[in-house]
Amino acid sequence: MSFNVDSPPEEPPAECQHRLLWRLARALWEAHRPDSAGFCVATGCWHTNQRDPCRLAQLAQEGMRTACGEATPASPPWIAVTRERLAAGDIDPVDAVAEALWHHRHARRAGR
Repeated sequence: MSFNVDSPPEEPPAECQHRLLWRLARALWEAHRPDSAGFCVATGCWHTNQRDPCRLAQLAQEGMRTACGEATPASPPWIAVTRERLAAGDIDPVDAVAEALWHHRHARRAGR
């Protein structure tokens, strides 16, 4: 990965294959990222080992890895959630079209 999962960039990195998925996972990360003392920034979110990110922050990290093409235990649910959010209209259609165009351009470059 070209990014640090403990401090991911706001914008998807160059190798990101699913930019909308990245944005969903990155938003979850922002809501549950550890503060400088290692505690989740979400009020009331507690976990047993404060040296590690909370479960939702870990899930967000897996989502960002999935978006960049890495298989993780949470990959299938992340992909399903992204599809459901698109179908429900929870994701801006302009973003969905931009994602489709991005995939189309990259598939043509790869000769697919």
